[in-house]
Amino acid sequence: MNWFVGKYKMGRKYGFWDVSRDRRKAPITKSDRLLELLALVMGVVLLVLTGVFYAEAPEIVPSHFNAAGEADGWSGKYIYWVMAVVFLLSMVLCATAAYNRNLVNLPIRLKEPVFYRQIGLIGRMCRIMTFGMGLIWLAVLLAMSSEVLGFSSIACACMIGGSVALMLTVVLFYTLKIWWIGRNC
Repeated sequence: MNWFVGKYKMGRKYGFWDVSRDRRKAPITKSDRLLELLALVMGVVLLVLTGVFYAEAPEIVPSHFNAAGEADGWSGKYIYWVMAVVFLLSMVLCATAAYNRNLVNLPIRLKEPVFYRQIGLIGRMCRIMTFGMGLIWLAVLLAMSSEVLGFSSIACACMIGGSVALMLTVVLFYTLKIWWIGRNC
């Protein structure tokens, strides 16, 4: 056992799950805590909405939509809970990545003079991504329940596209900002 642990850590100053270096000076602001709280509340509300929509849904619900927002795939209503598990795990992964930089694979070398500033920005990006995953979950829930709620499927498709565009914009913005800070140190 000691051979494996020694071999695993060979050449590494810190192990994969060791976040003590990152948390020692990494700035976590009030707005970061607010984003975490907002994502937590959103996750709980979306779990409750999933339960409500599941209870009111017919036995067969739309589960896939084409580019025009029209349903082209159908599933049993159990798909609500499958989607809830997938999106909840995605939100937990994004929230965990805010505290463990090894879960984030950016094509940028972190530089020692501005290391903790870059780590703080990576954490903020992950917190915003957690909220973004919740928005996608909400859009998917509304799309699957559009017939019951009377929503336009086009509006739901726009919500999904807008949420994905928001997430891509956040990743691009923070990646460029982290790179710029490292470049100009």
